[in-house]
Amino acid sequence: MKKFLAAAMISASFFITGCGGQMQIGCVDGTRIMNESAQIKSVMDEAKQKIEEVEKQAQDELAKNPNWTDEEKMKAQGDIQRKVIGINQAYATQLKHKFDEALAEIAKTKNLDVVVDSSKDNPIILKGGVDVTDEVLQKLK
Repeated sequence: MKKFLAAAMISASFFITGCGGQMQIGCVDGTRIMNESAQIKSVMDEAKQKIEEVEKQAQDELAKNPNWTDEEKMKAQGDIQRKVIGINQAYATQLKHKFDEALAEIAKTKNLDVVVDSSKDNPIILKGGVDVTDEVLQKLK
């Protein structure tokens, strides 16, 4: 699906720029960004800490209430799951925003029409393109 979307974006860009236009394609290794960016790691560590806090609070609550019925335990587990999902969504949004902001600034500076993911585990672009991974990492220090 990801490859289809990238191909559609590139095709649309050709249509918009016209057949004779020069289109600039950039690529970024999203996996490398996730693994090497200090800002990204910081946000992920903070999210992990928040989740651990929620789980610790849940364990404490369960320990304080050993006589809970199965129904009460299931309700507590559902509450914990909702909290964890909420934390994950909030931090995923924050990560996406940081990444998108850095990438947009670099794409504008380099006059790139399209930027696609070139992660080694699931590349969209196989040859060519301007690799902006290092610049994104610089922005996310």
